[in-house]
Amino acid sequence: MFWGITPALDLQEELLNHGDTSAYELNFLVVGGCDGRHLLKTLAQAYRHERRYMNLFVIDGCPELAARQVLLLSLAMEKTTRCGLLEKTRRFMEVYGNLLLRQSTSRYLTAKSRQLINMITNSEYMNLLLPCISVEQMKYREKDYMENLMNFWMTGNTNQFNATDLWDQRLRQSLGVRYDSRVGVYDWDYHMRLKEVASQICFHEYKHFREHGVAFTWLETEVSRPNTTLGAGVYKCGERFLHRGYLGDLVTSPYISFGLTCDDGDMLKSSHGGNYKRATDVTERNVMRLLYELENRDKLDSSALNLNTEQNLGMVVLTNIDAKISEAPNSSEAPMLLREDRDTYIDVDYGKVHFLSLSALEQYPHKPQFQGLFHGIFVGHNMLPRVKPSVWSMARDDAMVIMESRKYMAELKRDDVKSYGEQILQAAAAAQGVMLGSFDPTTDDCARFLIKRKSASVDPVT
Repeated sequence: MFWGITPALDLQEELLNHGDTSAYELNFLVVGGCDGRHLLKTLAQAYRHERRYMNLFVIDGCPELAARQVLLLSLAMEKTTRCGLLEKTRRFMEVYGNLLLRQSTSRYLTAKSRQLINMITNSEYMNLLLPCISVEQMKYREKDYMENLMNFWMTGNTNQFNATDLWDQRLRQSLGVRYDSRVGVYDWDYHMRLKEVASQICFHEYKHFREHGVAFTWLETEVSRPNTTLGAGVYKCGERFLHRGYLGDLVTSPYISFGLTCDDGDMLKSSHGGNYKRATDVTERNVMRLLYELENRDKLDSSALNLNTEQNLGMVVLTNIDAKISEAPNSSEAPMLLREDRDTYIDVDYGKVHFLSLSALEQYPHKPQFQGLFHGIFVGHNMLPRVKPSVWSMARDDAMVIMESRKYMAELKRDDVKSYGEQILQAAAAAQGVMLGSFDPTTDDCARFLIKRKSASVDPVT
């Protein structure tokens, strides 16, 4: 729910490889992206292509996902004048995929949530600090819920979200009688399903994620505060908040988005079936590259940054340490203060991210200004059943459409993965799409096709 199940894509590169290359302004629709990985990579690598203005429209299944994407994008767009690139990278990774945070990251999340509340409730303030992000097309009740949600994010020091207990409850519920032999379940899921499609993930880091919900770890850090952004169904009740706990992924892990491939070949070395680098290390390098490119609009020279590349933790089995929430710190501790001026954020003048209401899937296909608007559309696996044939009327002729497969979902059997691949082909036929190359749902991350219309797409009358 909270992270994607396919690697991040540069949507502009995908379009230029297969679709229209003549447009000077590009419009993309991301349906069910979940975590903003495609948005970040598309904006960060825009400098690699001829300058074009990009409008990125985002529709997700619940306000929690939209709020987290606003948080992650705002974090990514902060300048590295107050914290170094490495600290910014690890802060991003923690918020993105760890159930528990460092104390410093928890304090940052509280301060950032306070700032985002002001942005969500004051469009002029958001346009001043982050003009490249807009929530104006979301409904008022959705923005009110996002405000309530961000107030909940500020409760990380009050133990209202006992992340470790909630994770354990989900484990017990999902495994049932297999809970006492859960390490064997982790071993089976990894070696029989995940390793063949995501070999960069090391078993010991995957097991640590399955047991504790903490995907990204480093030798010199300790996590002890709950990541409240992973809470769902939040409602205010007096001075406290009620929530439905953690409803996210327990099996696939957050490594898929950024941790499987890398431009630096030394990060992918292996010996006798073991990786020198963990998926955590690959994720760190890839996220660092994207954050650097977003700010500097230039390629990252990892050798010039004097990064520590000597630690080959993929070959080391670290002692497992129980991840627990520490006692709440002293309430008199001074809160972290963030700068609130335009120089705080990177100037992204070549694109804008528009967050839309979920109802846009039903309403926007009937609005004239959205007819034939999008040059490219990405559809996540969780939203494909909600995409009706009328949605394709918003795509231009020869528009590029990408639908992600369920290749990396370790909890599914191969027959289930193939069955979902058939649903993708049916959706492509409904969109009057021509497949680009062959598509095997068990080996391909995504299906790609171009819209080739013969007649208008309309919803069937019920």
